[in-house]
Amino acid sequence: MSGRHEPPSNRSFYLSLATSTLRFAIIVALVAGGVLLINRAFPEGGTAALPPGGAAPSTTPSGSTAPPTTPPPKQSPQIEGVRIGIFNGTNVTGLAAETANTLEKKFGYIQAQLGDTPQKPLAQTTLYYRTADDKIEAQALAQNFFKGLKVVIAHLPPGTGVDKSVQVAIYLGTDYVASQQ
Repeated sequence: MSGRHEPPSNRSFYLSLATSTLRFAIIVALVAGGVLLINRAFPEGGTAALPPGGAAPSTTPSGSTAPPTTPPPKQSPQIEGVRIGIFNGTNVTGLAAETANTLEKKFGYIQAQLGDTPQKPLAQTTLYYRTADDKIEAQALAQNFFKGLKVVIAHLPPGTGVDKSVQVAIYLGTDYVASQQ
């Protein structure tokens, strides 16, 4: 060789150009795939994409994938048709009947029992639910009807004398009377 630098042949030039173009296309495809994967894994709503059926599969200690378990749907309050018992814990005559009529007309609750609380006066209004399914009804009642009061919501203890058909027992306190004035 004479030490002269010879220009590359057309073939090697085109081969180099094709290789560069192919590399560029692969990089673009990988980036686009990565963006798509990230968007599916982290959608704008903030929840990860789940397989059909709703729940992500869990892994067992042995490393195998267990079938997905779907939690039971959270119930919404039924309100209309819920059987309530109202017990007057104040010295205001007829308060339980008046409250029962209002709840029946305004929301559709069913009056199942009326009476007085065993102990008077009762300072704070308390809503007792019979079963775990009735707890949401008591919470809805507290939010919709007893707005502005710090109502106690608790499980109905046995031996209270509340009729078994009552789903939510309302023990009206003097705080309720004060809120009505």
